[in-house]
Amino acid sequence: MIDHLEKLMLEHFSTIPFHNLSLLYGEPYDNKILGGTCSDKTLAFLSDARDSGVDAQLHTAYIGGKEIHRLIRVSINGRSFYADVGNGWPALRLFPEDEEIFFECFGMKYRTEIKHDWLYVFHEKQGRESLQMSIHRAPRPESEILNEIGSRFTSGIIYPFSNSLRFSLIVGDEFLFLRGAILERHSKLGFSLETVDEKDIPDVIQQEFGCDVSSYFNKVSKSHSI
Repeated sequence: MIDHLEKLMLEHFSTIPFHNLSLLYGEPYDNKILGGTCSDKTLAFLSDARDSGVDAQLHTAYIGGKEIHRLIRVSINGRSFYADVGNGWPALRLFPEDEEIFFECFGMKYRTEIKHDWLYVFHEKQGRESLQMSIHRAPRPESEILNEIGSRFTSGIIYPFSNSLRFSLIVGDEFLFLRGAILERHSKLGFSLETVDEKDIPDVIQQEFGCDVSSYFNKVSKSHSI
């Protein structure tokens, strides 16, 4: 079951992008693409996991001391694991609740620490490690989490991506992350940065990620022309 879920995670990270287009520009009139922020991606994975017979529940995590991240808790043979498919970064392994782990992918490193009822996830890139999130093992009612998801953009919460474009996806042997006008390329062969012209961002997303996001930007252009 663990292998099945991690293959499903890889599939989601490769086909469903993390992005904040709807937050920044609003829903397009047509041609809305898959994915979104952590909540959108997590709900998509929850549906697929449950359809395959997995005991999966919504869970939350803390980033920067705030409970603003969503992920999935799964039960396998009496053990609990966390699937962080909603992340903008490719956490391709399940995080066990009862065992500290370490793994590498796309030139980045992940490790966990367990202290009392908390699981801490650390992420290292370009030799610099940071605490990515903190997970408290106590579950919360799914109805509460769903209500928070429904009001996530109207509740006044400021997210790390509230004011700047984010778009990330596994593409071939690379993990690509567009942050503002900077395109990051991560792979086991190395890391590179490329600055793109802001007016070319829709074309860059089309060419690099294979996603047509013109409807989001056309919506902006039309509103500016009124």
